Amino acid sequence: MDKSPDAFRSIGEVARLVGVAPHVLRYWETQFSQISPVKRSDGRRYYRPEDLRLIAGLCQVLREEGLSIRGARRLIASDRGSKLRQIGARRLGEIRGEFQAAAAQDGAVHDTFIAGSAQQAGDDQPPSPAADWLGRLCASAAFLHRARASGTPLPPGIAPLRDRLRQARG
Repeated sequence: MDKSPDAFRSIGEVARLVGVAPHVLRYWETQFSQISPVKRSDGRRYYRPEDLRLIAGLCQVLREEGLSIRGARRLIASDRGSKLRQIGARRLGEIRGEFQAAAAQDGAVHDTFIAGSAQQAGDDQPPSPAADWLGRLCASAAFLHRARASGTPLPPGIAPLRDRLRQARG
């Protein structure tokens, strides 16, 4: 089950969503005072939705567009980060859309695999957990193959999955 868009998120969740390492987020906190996660007494950080949008916007302009830290600070200062938050919201929407489209397409691959597995085992038997896992693995591999064939860049956070699948293949 997905979290609400208004939910607070841990540093790991934010890192996966925007495609950067947690240490990068900690560094950005030192460089941009506008990023201010709530810190629990045990030191865990929880980012508000507006922090997430700002971070996604920073990721876009710093990583994708090549803006410097100084340039990003100026951009934030010009309108208190409003433009960056809009960029971030757009980026997060695109990421969610890519994942939803991929999930729908890959769900069909998974369902086809499970249906074939059920026919082999007999229709009265539910698919085994191994068959379900293998179906999801095949669906993920199919998504990665289509992305590579079409030249589509992978959504952030997918590269580690691709690398693990390559290792599993040997």
